[in-house]
Amino acid sequence: MVATVPGFSRVEIRTRDKADLIAAAPELKKLADDLKVIGRSEDLTDEQAIILAHHKIKATSQKLRRTSDAD
Repeated sequence: MVATVPGFSRVEIRTRDKADLIAAAPELKKLADDLKVIGRSEDLTDEQAIILAHHKIKATSQKLRRTSDAD
């Protein structure tokens, strides 16, 4: 099976008010730390790193959307 390497990834957050921004900040910081670790990994190829990063970004976005949908 051949994996498709994404060219772009995005995180969506709710932006109704400042409280939404504050709520998203810890998850975005965790994502940033995860991306640094992935980017610095010598055990991953570029393709593997990009695919792993894409999955982390997607998971963060889904988590933030679930949090905001619960309101």
